[in-house]
Amino acid sequence: MRTNKKRFNIKGHFYISIFLLISVNFNCKEQENSKILYLTHCSPCHHPERFGISAPPLIPETLKRKKDGELKEIIKDGLTATNMQPFREKLSDTDIESIINYIRQPAGDIKWDINNIRLSKNIPKKKGLKIKPVLDLMNLFMIVEGGKGLVHFMNGDNFNLLDNVYVGPIHGGPKFDKEMKYAYMGSRSGWLVKYSLEDWKDAGRIRAGVNMRNIAISPDGSLLAAANSLPENIVIIDSKTLDPIKVIEAKGKPSAVYSLKNGEAFIVCFRNNKELWFINYSDLSIEKITVDQPFSDFFIGPDERYFIGAARNAKHISIFDIQSKKIVKSIETKGMPHLASAALWKQGKKYLAAFPHIGTPFLTIVDIDTWKIEKSIKLKGSGFFARTHHNIKHIWADSNTNTIQLIDKKTMEITNEVTPDTGKKAMHIEFTKNGEYALVSLWDKDGAVVFYDTKTLTEKLRLPFIKPVGKYNATNKKY
Repeated sequence: MRTNKKRFNIKGHFYISIFLLISVNFNCKEQENSKILYLTHCSPCHHPERFGISAPPLIPETLKRKKDGELKEIIKDGLTATNMQPFREKLSDTDIESIINYIRQPAGDIKWDINNIRLSKNIPKKKGLKIKPVLDLMNLFMIVEGGKGLVHFMNGDNFNLLDNVYVGPIHGGPKFDKEMKYAYMGSRSGWLVKYSLEDWKDAGRIRAGVNMRNIAISPDGSLLAAANSLPENIVIIDSKTLDPIKVIEAKGKPSAVYSLKNGEAFIVCFRNNKELWFINYSDLSIEKITVDQPFSDFFIGPDERYFIGAARNAKHISIFDIQSKKIVKSIETKGMPHLASAALWKQGKKYLAAFPHIGTPFLTIVDIDTWKIEKSIKLKGSGFFARTHHNIKHIWADSNTNTIQLIDKKTMEITNEVTPDTGKKAMHIEFTKNGEYALVSLWDKDGAVVFYDTKTLTEKLRLPFIKPVGKYNATNKKY
């Protein structure tokens, strides 16, 4: 009996080995077929190694927000107003699923060095608008249309759209320079785009990385800094020529870079590293300061004395004194605060900030002189953005629902709300230069930017866009 059992085990192991060998060969062949499909149909725009060329990179880090069904729809039907053509007639459902499985695989070691950056620079020769707009540049808007990857330029006095430029998916707000001669935009795909507000044209672009977090511009307008999560580095670029000056390698994923308007350095914080970097504008030397937690999100106080940060799974907010270079206070909080979208205003002698919490339906109001919590207000949902203007009486806060809730700045009570469309998510608020109108995004394929009178709360008009996101007014969003 023992001998028969041994023979059975040997035979069983043999069949299992054959099955595994066949499976491995089949998977290898399937993977190879997927790669051939990708190289044939996708690589001319998305790069043979999936880093992206004229189209975004197709790697897990940039696709994690996209579901398979959404990717399948994009491949089949293409994307309007982009170079993404429909492949419905060229690829079967099986082919498309095979490509999706392939681009979900890790891309391996991602390298994008200063030579790659330099070679990516493109300065278009096309002329700008024939008829140059005449307008108050301090009431100029940039509107990000997420569904098309476009940034539109809009006159904030009459709401006329003037021009647009292709950027791709954006993370972090675009920037105006101090002189209002140029606008700069950074895409998730690593492209930094320069637009001339004098010639009204695309003035050039350069790819600083494979996956970018955001950009910053020095107060004198001479330097641009790009924070990249792939590869993990900070890239310094000459704003005039768009030539790369220096690549600063990082041991950790930068969450953002910010420029001190009244100081002498860019500030860099990290998602997984308990450090702040101060990169000197003049010689690009770096001062590294250890802090109590990684700063995944942050904002800088209006006088640039304090840097307020929190980690992704934070239970407290850290107050960092920029002058003494020390953590001076800690405030307990509910859920991760979205500090970068904080609304700031003066109430009597107090300077107050209101910020929502990601994953928790609250808006917290803090006195940023004493760092005491004034009030915690429950919202309809966990929002992302809170905004106000010195000429209006409300804080406008989105709630990850179809409704924008309005909080009275004096009583700190919810007193009103607006619902642009019951079936669509309302998000991100921006105001005109004088605060007369509030602009709200309807984030949907059939979306729009909706304009509200901030006194009567009545709708003035809506402009159609595909998944509009941020809107940035030059007065409210200087460099």
